[in-house]
Amino acid sequence: MQNNDLNNQKENNLIEKPSENRTLTDVNDNSTFYKNVFYDEEYDKNDNISNVIIEDMATHTELEKKPKNTFSMRPTLGHFRNVIIPVICYSGVCGIVVGILVGLYTKFANLLTEWSKDIYTLVRSNPLWTPLFLFGLVVIALICHFLLKATPECKGSGVPRTEGVLRGILTFRWLRVLLTTILSSLLTYFGGISLGSEGPSIQIGATTAQGACRVLKCRMAWTRYIMSAGAGTGLAVAFNAPLTGIIFVIEEVQKKVTPMLLLTAGCSVTIGTLVSNAISKLWGGTGYLFDFGAFPDKFALQNIWMLVILGIIIGLSSVGFNWLILNSQKIVPKKLPQWFKLVFTFLLCGCVGLALVDTVGGGHSLIMNIGNGNYIWWMLLVLLLVKLILIPVSFNSGATGGLFIPMLTIGALLGGLFGNLFQMAGLETSLYKLLIVISMSAFFGASVRTPITAMVLVMEVTGSFHSFLFTGITIFIATIVAELFKQPPLYDALLERNVEEEREGKSQKQISFKVTVEHNSFADGKLIKDLLWPPECAVKTISKKDEQLIASAETKLEGGDLLLIKAKTYDPDATMEYVERLLNE
Repeated sequence: MQNNDLNNQKENNLIEKPSENRTLTDVNDNSTFYKNVFYDEEYDKNDNISNVIIEDMATHTELEKKPKNTFSMRPTLGHFRNVIIPVICYSGVCGIVVGILVGLYTKFANLLTEWSKDIYTLVRSNPLWTPLFLFGLVVIALICHFLLKATPECKGSGVPRTEGVLRGILTFRWLRVLLTTILSSLLTYFGGISLGSEGPSIQIGATTAQGACRVLKCRMAWTRYIMSAGAGTGLAVAFNAPLTGIIFVIEEVQKKVTPMLLLTAGCSVTIGTLVSNAISKLWGGTGYLFDFGAFPDKFALQNIWMLVILGIIIGLSSVGFNWLILNSQKIVPKKLPQWFKLVFTFLLCGCVGLALVDTVGGGHSLIMNIGNGNYIWWMLLVLLLVKLILIPVSFNSGATGGLFIPMLTIGALLGGLFGNLFQMAGLETSLYKLLIVISMSAFFGASVRTPITAMVLVMEVTGSFHSFLFTGITIFIATIVAELFKQPPLYDALLERNVEEEREGKSQKQISFKVTVEHNSFADGKLIKDLLWPPECAVKTISKKDEQLIASAETKLEGGDLLLIKAKTYDPDATMEYVERLLNE
């Protein structure tokens, strides 16, 4: 009885704070849910609110320590109804649709890139056509401007915006973003801009998945899982790298591992890749994206020092590249209109492309030429300097296009340069291609800070599965060097920039509210850490019948639990609605 009275007293103290809180009943008098919601006028300086809630396990009460359930090989009917069947249905449909759409999109993007290079080569051999060629680039730039003016969410890579949506920080209009991303990016590739198709493929996958969720009328709690799976499927289909797509969802998109993420991403990526491969056979096969042929088995032990030097150089280069991408925009006057930036970028890339056709596009053909040893060292240096100018200019113009292939291109150019240098120091010629592959992986991993994704990605797109150890050594060193400079990961920094632009002039509020977990809802039976909560949202206490527990990431939610939740949010109504549906649907 004393414990019950104490718990009731604590609960009343949380709700009745007339001097510090004001209820939301004035906002919506007809909702019983908002009667248990109140604003915190002052932030609790000691209250740490994060997206994943992990409290000190030593602070848990004895009432929380219950005997574990006995293990059973027999799955429950509720598990089939609430997990297995939705995963198969929602993720399966998502994988099929994304596999078809991104598969066709990738083929058309590659086809337009090839046509673009043919046109550049033709105009170079016939200079009289140059004025008409430049006029066509201006027209393409203006069309892109009008598309991006109507849908500004499609500016740039697409990855930072998509990650913001999947983490609950940003939003986008799925159908408009889907159509604009496809049209605008295809025009970008046809114009020969130094951007790739893989970033937009991720955004196409996420928007397609959101549309599939709308059509299937799935629970709101499933939407972010399926969209995350769609984003991973888009990447997997674009690179024909299924394992990379799954790891990307875990390591970069959500930055957490949960059984639900693995199930949804694995199912969607597997089905999407199979569908895409079936489509690819119509175009002549499904080989590696970068087919360099056979690779030697290993480096000699006496050559490991080369990988150490390469890792340090690539780590420093990744810091410089990230700084260039993030700060080059400051050089351009803010008063310049968007259309002028696009026209200037298309004309610049066009003029450089006429002089150096290999610089046209994101860099796929350039990487293949580097791997085949078609350039001497000074030519590699020239191409590196040119690309370090064109990539930031192209990205900061707002043109729709990704940074995946451009980053791999920079890594390949560095690998080619140091491959030539190391050959003078005794490196076997047969190891040149392997060094390029390792350099590509290390540069991407250090720039984005996703070492596992980078390692698996380059192995899947090149087939160099024997270089796992040597790639890992170089990535580890490059990532450590990048971390020493405290330079933020590229996509995280770009996401932060997008969030600042979206929330400029808006104020953040701290709210506290209570929600009951419904029986047989999505959250029933799941751990707190397994749910995709809104950003800066924390479960503080849980009332289970006559018990009041301190919440932790490992706490299992059950039907009937009453949760006290605190959140910092720019839109209290949207946050509370999301949490209510997460725990009640």
